[in-house]
Amino acid sequence: MYCSSRTYVALESSFAAAILTEWDEFKSYDWQKIYDGMMRPSKIYDGRNIIKKNNHLTNIVEGIGN
Repeated sequence: MYCSSRTYVALESSFAAAILTEWDEFKSYDWQKIYDGMMRPSKIYDGRNIIKKNNHLTNIVEGIGN
């Protein structure tokens, strides 16, 4: 396991990311940039449905919950 206080570094080379809170800071992240740095295949699980899906993220982001 790897820990970092910098979000983009923490998710670099990971296979998955899970968003489990509605904190405003998560809404402002560049999720395309995060995905581009992740391993393949990769998935982003959005438990709060805060990521605005665009054509590039539609098949990558999995909404869970309401």
